[in-house]
Amino acid sequence: MEEQKRPTGVTIIAILTIVGGILIFVLGISLTALSILTSVSPTNISITTNTNTSNNNFSNDVTSFFIIFSAVVGSVFLVMGIAYLTMFYGLLKGKGWAWLLTMVLLIVGIIIQIVSITAGDVFTLSEINKDRTNSRSTVSEITISIIGIAINMLIISYLLRPHVRAYFGRLYS
Repeated sequence: MEEQKRPTGVTIIAILTIVGGILIFVLGISLTALSILTSVSPTNISITTNTNTSNNNFSNDVTSFFIIFSAVVGSVFLVMGIAYLTMFYGLLKGKGWAWLLTMVLLIVGIIIQIVSITAGDVFTLSEINKDRTNSRSTVSEITISIIGIAINMLIISYLLRPHVRAYFGRLYS
């Protein structure tokens, strides 16, 4: 059985995947390192000169939350970065699991973009955000989300093309 030639679009998607994977992986390393560095910093250093015990307890609570939050989010980004790097390999080699994983992540991305648009509208219309200067940023966020949805849908439609599905061994039965 001869090896099929990789479609150009798959190569482009794979390159975008590795770039995103590297960025996500570096972000994960940064957040994890930040949590480690914060956890080993001296706790007796205070930003303010106030020696009120309740303020120190609050400061310690915020610091502890920040350390845990950074560690958890950093770990999630590390795993996601590794998954993207693995997906890059699978896309280049025409692995069926990489096609499926890419489709799932694209659909999840569309769902996240839709939730982002609707959640943004909820906060914009609420009493929390009555400032009119933020209307431009809201329009920008909605525009970016719509562009993200369009790009994800274009990639999905490309991955569903017969020659691309054939490259991944995902022909219709």
